[in-house]
This record gives sequence, structure tokens and C-alpha cells, in this order.
Amino acid sequence: MYFYFDFRTYFKIIRLVITDKPNPKRLVIHFMLLFVLSGWALNNAICMQLDRIFFPNYRKTNVVQPVFIVGNARSGTTLFHRLLSGDDERFVCFKGWEIYFPSIIQKKTIRTLARIFPKPVRWFLEWEARQFQEVRKIRPGSLNKPDEDEFLLLTSFASHVLSALFPYATELRGATFNELPERKQKRIMRFYRECVLRQLYLYGGDRTLVSKNPAFVPKMRGLAQEFPDSKLIYLMRNPFETIPSLLKLMSTLWKEIGIESDHIDRSLREMTEGSIRDYNFALEVLSELPDDRYAIVEYTDLVADPKTTVEKVYNRLNLSISPEFEGKLSAERSRQKRFHSSNVYSLEEFGLSESELSEGIADIIDQFGYNLEDVPVNVTKEML
Repeated sequence: MYFYFDFRTYFKIIRLVITDKPNPKRLVIHFMLLFVLSGWALNNAICMQLDRIFFPNYRKTNVVQPVFIVGNARSGTTLFHRLLSGDDERFVCFKGWEIYFPSIIQKKTIRTLARIFPKPVRWFLEWEARQFQEVRKIRPGSLNKPDEDEFLLLTSFASHVLSALFPYATELRGATFNELPERKQKRIMRFYRECVLRQLYLYGGDRTLVSKNPAFVPKMRGLAQEFPDSKLIYLMRNPFETIPSLLKLMSTLWKEIGIESDHIDRSLREMTEGSIRDYNFALEVLSELPDDRYAIVEYTDLVADPKTTVEKVYNRLNLSISPEFEGKLSAERSRQKRFHSSNVYSLEEFGLSESELSEGIADIIDQFGYNLEDVPVNVTKEML
């Protein structure tokens, strides 16, 4: 098995789109998405099969002690991932474009074309930045920067992100990874390993993966089993901040693609419940692991002193810090202190109450002492 495609979820979404009677704009967008994603999946499947012919040695690559940065959305995973990506003597990560083109043959071809035709590539990246500038105000990113390799599973229709593109969060809940049959979970993890092997082969097998994925929270147990020497770094941030921030991001996206307000309200409710489940599930999985296989990073510590926070994580996970990486961390300390914005969102904006949210995250509150009063007036921009 070199490519995974969830036909059941794919046809379920088609049925939901047809029977839902959406407005014309959303109908066109969703069928375009279904056509593009399935066509992209076919292209990726063919190219990944070609890898076995032209680059058979990729299968000999070892995945040694990969590091998975996970946490509920808006918890600081992007910031922490960027910090660890600076340890480039040790780590390899997926850039945005490398996620959407997972095969070796695709990546080598695109690299070659970019060298031969640099101007069209630069024009395309500038166009992409303009097209998504509103979303980028809330979620910074770029095709040429490290991104979430959860998107490797998007064209396979095995990604939690599907509920962001199609407003059927309740109907698609059964497709959440930790609620799937064990056999299907293992197939998805094996496909993900295939993608990781290709990435490591491309960059050299002497380095290992550092991955950042809020959507990987439901996959934490599967990751720990598929990669038995892996390290999990869990970013913990006040749920009274993260959940409204996530809801704001998703409501902005859904409005842009023409989703009706009743669908948005229903999906935001399910997304809130899913966030609560993820908080509790993450702590459950971490409690099953030995101390040297995981670390919990509190967001307030991270933004207050990135260098010290990373050093503590490396020490706990028995990782050494090179002089070069230590210098990068020192530079980051001053950079982070200068960079702020005011993205603050209230529970009331999304019809939530403090008591309602507190009930679902009672264990989190007991362990970390979070409450609504702790939400700052200004928050760091790189909160993602």
C-alpha cells in the first residue's frame, strides 16, 4: 500500500453536498474541491508508485526518533515548530508545497523547474499571498514555509481538516482518527510513514522529522505506536483563548466560501465539542507514555522565554543543543518580545459561556489552573 484513499468518506461527502441543497456558490466550490482533491490524489498515487521504480532506495531510510509537536489549534504549535526547525542539523520538516506533492519525483521535478524558471515561481508565491491575505492575518503561512503535514492526508480524504472545507462536522465526526476501526487507523499511519520516508530520503537519512500538527491530537496514540521511539511535544494553552480563536478562524473561512449561517453555527458548535474532546484525549495519551517520550509546553512560558523553554524540552527528551542552534534561540528571545498584536475573541461572540466550557475541561482547569480572567488583553501574533 503506497497511497491511501478513503472512498467511504469521499462518497459520503458527495451525498451530503447533493442532499444538502446548498446555495449555488457553495455547490460550485464544493464540487470543485471534490474534483480537484480526488484528481490530485490520483496524480499523487501514480507519482508515489513511480518512486518505487526510480528511487527504490527510499525504503531503506530509517525514521529515528521523530518529534511530533501537537496541541489544540491556536496553542502555539507554529511558533514552537519554527523554533525547532532552526535546529536544521538535526531536523527535517515539510514545507507547504512539499505536503501537497508528497512523492520524490514530484519534489525533484518542482525543484528543477523552480531553478530554471524562478520568475514564474516568485509570481505564483506573490499571487498566493494576495489571495489568502485575510486568512493569513489570523493564520500566517506560505507554500514555501513549514506547515502541517496533516494535509498529507487531505487528498486521501482521511484528514480531520475535511470538516473545515465541508460544513458537516457532526456527520463527519465518525471519520475522526481515534474513532476509526483499528485496521483503518493502521493503514493511515502506514501511508503517513511512506510520506515521511520520502521526505527524509530527499533531505538525507542522517536527519529526522520534526512535525507540527494541531489536527494530529486524535492521532497521538497512533503516532506513538507507529513510531515507538518518537517524542511528543504537547503545547498547552488556555482553552478560553484557543477555542474562540479557532472559531473565529473557521467562521472567517466559511463565510469566504459562501457557507450559510445556520451551517456555520452548527459546525462551530461541533468544533467546540471536538476541541474539548481533544484536550482531554491528549492528556490521556500522554499519561500512558514514559517521561522521556513527551513534554508539555505551556504557551505562556513559550512566549515569555522561548530559549529557556526549548532548553527544558530538550533536556527532558534527552536531546543535545548545538552551539549554532543555541545562537538562534538567543536571537529568538529578543525577537519574540518585540512582536505583538491584538487578536482577542470572546466566548459570547460564538454563543458560549464560561460555565459551559469549564464543565467540559474540568480536568484541564484542575491541572493547569486556567480561567477566563487569565485571557490577556493583547496576545502574541504567533499564537498558532
